[in-house]
Amino acid sequence: MDEFFGTFFGSTVVSQQLAYLEASLLKDIWETFYSTVLSTFFAYVIGLPLGIILVTGEPDGVRPLPRALMRVINVIVNLLRSVPFIILMVMLFPATRAILGRGTGTVSIIIPLTVSAFPYVARMVEG
Repeated sequence: MDEFFGTFFGSTVVSQQLAYLEASLLKDIWETFYSTVLSTFFAYVIGLPLGIILVTGEPDGVRPLPRALMRVINVIVNLLRSVPFIILMVMLFPATRAILGRGTGTVSIIIPLTVSAFPYVARMVEG
């Protein structure tokens, strides 16, 4: 029994696992942080002007836009808000692959995260 615990919980094995976990965990935290920050930034860059257009472009707004254009913008925002993220991510694989040259990875998730977040930003600004 001591041999069993010694091979899995010996000081060298535990220190090796802790070193691997520390290096991997820090890298993964950094990847999560920068993909979240970048997608939030891009969502605000797209969503803020879109929300302002949604407010000012209404028929009784500051600068009314054509009804057809407002309807198209509203439909796009409503559709993107209603699609679950996992489905949106799969739908955006070809676009991500066309833009970045690959469809998987930490950098590749920025595009689906941005597309799923900017309609919410636009509606918050509109509200």
